Amino acid sequence: MSDPKKSDHTNISYRPALTVMDRMRCVYLRGIVFGAEQNCPVHIDLDEYEETARHFLAQDGEAYCAAARWRVYKPGVAKLERVVVHPDWRKKGVGHGIMRAMMDDVKTTMPDCKTIRLGAQDYAIPFYEALGFKVVGDGFLDETNIPHHWMEKAA
Repeated sequence: MSDPKKSDHTNISYRPALTVMDRMRCVYLRGIVFGAEQNCPVHIDLDEYEETARHFLAQDGEAYCAAARWRVYKPGVAKLERVVVHPDWRKKGVGHGIMRAMMDDVKTTMPDCKTIRLGAQDYAIPFYEALGFKVVGDGFLDETNIPHHWMEKAA
C-alpha cells in the first residue's frame, strides 16, 4: 500500500468499481469509516442496493483511498450514498474528486436525471455545499442516530 504521507496526491484516479474485488475494496473502506470510526453495524451499511448501485473508488498508486456509490432514487433523481474517505487521505481533495466523478457518471449514464440528492451527516454539510448542494427540509436521525439533512442540487 502506498504511503499517503509521501504521496503528492496528484495521481489519484477515480473510477467505477466494476469487479467483485473492487466492490470488496469499497466495503473495506466503508468498514474503516462507518464501522470503526462511526460504530455503524455492518448489517445497516450493507443493504439491498449493493448489487444495483454504481460503486466508485479513488486510488492513489496502489492504495485505495475513497469509495462511494450512486443509484437511481426515483425517476429523474439520482441519490449519492456511502461516501467515505480513508482517514489518511482526508483534507486532500479526494472527497471532492470522487463526488465529481460520480456526478459526471450520473450525467452520462442517467441523461434524464434532473436532481442529485444525498443524505448528509450534519458535520459534512459544508463539504457538500462546496459542491453546490443545498439543504432541503428538516434534519433527521439515521438508523445509527447520526444527525443528517437531505441535500439536493440540479443535475
